[in-house]
Amino acid sequence: MVGLFLLVGYSAFCGGQAEETGLDWTKDKMTVRVEAAGWILKKFPVQASADKFMADHPNITMEVTANADTSLNNYMLNWSAGDVHVDLSFGGATVQVAKLAFKDLLLPWNDFYTGEFSRDKFLTHSVELPKRGNDYYALPFMVEGMALEANRKLMVDAGLGTKSAPAKPGSLDELYEFAKKTTKGSGDVKDVYGFSWNFTNFGDQQLFCAINSLGGKAYNADGTPNLEGSELVDIFRFIKRVTMDGYGTKGTITDTNAGRSGLKAGTMAIIFEAASRAIEAKPALGDDAILLPFPGMEKNGTYIYAHNAFIPKATKVKEAVFAFMREQALGKEFARFGAEKYGKLPSMTRNYAGLSADFTQIQQWLANPKTVGDHPWVEGAKLNGYIWEIEQELVSSDITAEQAAAKLRKLAAELDLSVVK
Repeated sequence: MVGLFLLVGYSAFCGGQAEETGLDWTKDKMTVRVEAAGWILKKFPVQASADKFMADHPNITMEVTANADTSLNNYMLNWSAGDVHVDLSFGGATVQVAKLAFKDLLLPWNDFYTGEFSRDKFLTHSVELPKRGNDYYALPFMVEGMALEANRKLMVDAGLGTKSAPAKPGSLDELYEFAKKTTKGSGDVKDVYGFSWNFTNFGDQQLFCAINSLGGKAYNADGTPNLEGSELVDIFRFIKRVTMDGYGTKGTITDTNAGRSGLKAGTMAIIFEAASRAIEAKPALGDDAILLPFPGMEKNGTYIYAHNAFIPKATKVKEAVFAFMREQALGKEFARFGAEKYGKLPSMTRNYAGLSADFTQIQQWLANPKTVGDHPWVEGAKLNGYIWEIEQELVSSDITAEQAAAKLRKLAAELDLSVVK
């Protein structure tokens, strides 16, 4: 998965533990630096929110710039050394932020969750997972759900249902047939590919969503990943078969956006990524950009994951950060912009009111009590790397599904995949 970040930083150097500075954020002058990765700047009204916050609080200056660093490794290095120049970071899935919590670098959000912002006002799974002991070390500002995104016209033209009732794959074999029927062209490069698995993004999200949807057990009782079920081999066998037979693209190995770009261009029939991809494709495809359940998803639920906001312990402006979150980042306007234009789902239940019907299906799948989500494993980021490595090898060599599964199990056994506590 791609970790991308929005940073709100205090202009002065902040080191060590959080301190009482005597500053009153409602009156004292201070500068707050907002730094956002490219996709966040595009898909959320960051500058507009900063402008409104400044208008409401003339004593605060907000500076918005782009952030080119899309990893959390710089935080690990710099924050551990006491070199902290930010007060709030937006972005990073729970499994990514977990490594900062494990190093005890984050300030808890416990005091934030009161009144209209109490935890029961958020989607339960996303708000409860980033927790270490009794402390909530991250706050979800948006959520995603996994599903199949499809081009309805390509499906109907291939005889897969009708415009009002497109067909749904009931098994991996049926999904293979969907891919086969919607593929067009011959040779090494097809005019239209029937299916895309992302080989460089959505690592644990794709895999454990598929395991869960197929009726398998994604996680053990202690929260560690379960890779022992037969579903793992079944999924790897499907990935290899659909790709090596020429109905699935390898494009995402070299371009992580190949699937979503192909869906928009009409050269990809079905992809398996975040449900937001269908919303993003609507300007190009109109109502032909649709969601489909991965086999078994309607019965067994989907996979939910969040992008989180988190605060370094060294911050001196916690109350100002909390105010920005309450007044802007968790507001209806901020949420609606990300949802209606780009399919980024609100983390607070109140912000679903008034959204279009496009969100009905994914909301139902997310609400399924069997739905699973990202877990804050100590070395979860390394597991993702192994997943991508093995999946790429699966479609680029003679390795079998059984061999690939055995390799992943062996590598995973060498990692600390306990849940951060």
